[in-house]
Amino acid sequence: MRLLKQHTRLRHLNALTWIDEAKVLEQARAVDLARKSGDPLGPLAGLPVVVKDNIDTMGFPTSSGTASLKGLMPKSDGPVVSALWCAGAFLLGKANMHELAGGGTSSNPAFGFVGNPYDPKRTPGGSSGGTAAALAAHIVPAGLGSDTAGSVRIPSALSGTAALRPSIAGGKLYSDEGMVPLVGDLDTIGPMARTIADVALLHTAITGQKVAATSLVGVRIGVPRAPYWEDINDDVRIVAQASLDRLRDAGAILVEVDWTNVMTAALPVFQTLLTNGMRGDLAAYLARRAPEIDARAVIDRMQSRDTKHLFAMADDAVFPAGAVEQARTRLRAGIQTQYRDKFRTHGLAAIAFPTEPITAPLIPPGGDSFEDEIMVGGKTANKVFALIRNTGITCALGVPGISLPAGLATNGLPVGLELDGLAGMDAALLGLGMAAETAIGRLPPPALAKAS
Repeated sequence: MRLLKQHTRLRHLNALTWIDEAKVLEQARAVDLARKSGDPLGPLAGLPVVVKDNIDTMGFPTSSGTASLKGLMPKSDGPVVSALWCAGAFLLGKANMHELAGGGTSSNPAFGFVGNPYDPKRTPGGSSGGTAAALAAHIVPAGLGSDTAGSVRIPSALSGTAALRPSIAGGKLYSDEGMVPLVGDLDTIGPMARTIADVALLHTAITGQKVAATSLVGVRIGVPRAPYWEDINDDVRIVAQASLDRLRDAGAILVEVDWTNVMTAALPVFQTLLTNGMRGDLAAYLARRAPEIDARAVIDRMQSRDTKHLFAMADDAVFPAGAVEQARTRLRAGIQTQYRDKFRTHGLAAIAFPTEPITAPLIPPGGDSFEDEIMVGGKTANKVFALIRNTGITCALGVPGISLPAGLATNGLPVGLELDGLAGMDAALLGLGMAAETAIGRLPPPALAKAS
């Protein structure tokens, strides 16, 4: 099977953590036999996928990228995974990730640092970096990740692939049952592929929602220069702006909007929910799922210094009485109303901005530290927070967001364009994304994906 050969050849990328090659061949042969016999086949029949290592799949541990959970064996597939199997897809392997989904690089000391197929010395992004790397390297055509602060969109932007963070406002569109949580108030599983069109196929299989590409003619797309386009690297700005120009040339109406007030109001909601979840949600999950495993011991034994620091910060945080509940209810409802009103006032179908303010940074030889800094827009910035700067607010709002390839920067690295829509309008956003990627065009694959 060609994909297994590609995985073997590119094993140095550390994209996968678990794989059973004999089982892969068995599943592929079963589809071939069913097709020859004329048996009814699902819409994804024979599609191999990878699943992020924090989502339950029978036969493999759900280790969430950390050594302490290598023995956590699920008794069933997660519901989102089951929906793909019912549609005829099958599992190629489990995908590497940032340890406990707590970072944006996937430089994982426990399972190996994941390399970016466009430059293996650079990060593919995270925390769903193994899925994105496997897609970009043409090891597999589709997969699943999870997104708490940008974790399907960050690696898609840095690796030149596509992803959807589904709606969670009003109830999660994708069940998170069978997933190791980072922050239950923000987490969601999300589909990933090389194109938005393929992401839409997974979305339909998982939700039943039909997706159709829409015309860009007359579609109003907001461009929030403030704050999303501020303090970004010039190479990113040039590529992202060129992608917007192609949308305009295809008939879209670009509307300059100021999103500062929305971000200002949403940021404390995001920070409160993130901090509260990181200090308690893993423990609550393990108490239900595997009470013999102590969450504090798992965190203490993790090898990623950046993520361990974030958990320590969460433990030390002090909230005023009622602050978390207010963030979950009144404050969150307020920012969602503000967001909807902005869309209504300007007649928007989506807003568009660079998913990431930078292209893929180099992997530090010794792994990530919370103190790591990078240059963003000519200024020194903390790498941890720079990577989630443009993606985190989407999570607090609970709205859908897609990242699609915008093009390659002058350094040959991918740039992503994010489109965010209204809660519950995931299918419409995907349809717009399909039209957008047609107007923008496809990225050339990385050279290593094409090598024999």
